[in-house]
Amino acid sequence: MTEQESVEPKVFQCSLCPFYAAYDRYDSKYIDESIPSSVSTTQNTKNKKEPSITIDLIEKVYLLRDPFVAIKDKEDKKKLSSLIIGSICSVCSCPVCVHSDCSLFYTRRFCLKCVAKYRDEFPREILDEIGTKRLEKYLNEDLEQYDET
Repeated sequence: MTEQESVEPKVFQCSLCPFYAAYDRYDSKYIDESIPSSVSTTQNTKNKKEPSITIDLIEKVYLLRDPFVAIKDKEDKKKLSSLIIGSICSVCSCPVCVHSDCSLFYTRRFCLKCVAKYRDEFPREILDEIGTKRLEKYLNEDLEQYDET
């Protein structure tokens, strides 16, 4: 690939809201090199990589390089820190952002449309935390779909 050829950016688009963003990775590992690891390293190692934290996530997520860490560490552009911007609903397979009006993580990722549709399957505490107001817009949407007027 030559320098003139441009790589098409990968774009995440939430299926429930207008949010979209170019993402860097779709992965189940969260790597943050801006946080020092508690693992000790030897002082004598030359060219050693700075310790970092790697977290294995339960779900695959869309990750965006954290622009705030990039600004803070201008001299070390190799530092990696990410923001989780979204994932895939485990029921309908639609991409959803992590905003509380769009999705919920309860053992797996669920879009609020599926939570509203299958609300009888969720614990009352979870539904209370979400609130009926947020679920109503998806409940009404399903009812309008079958309205014969």
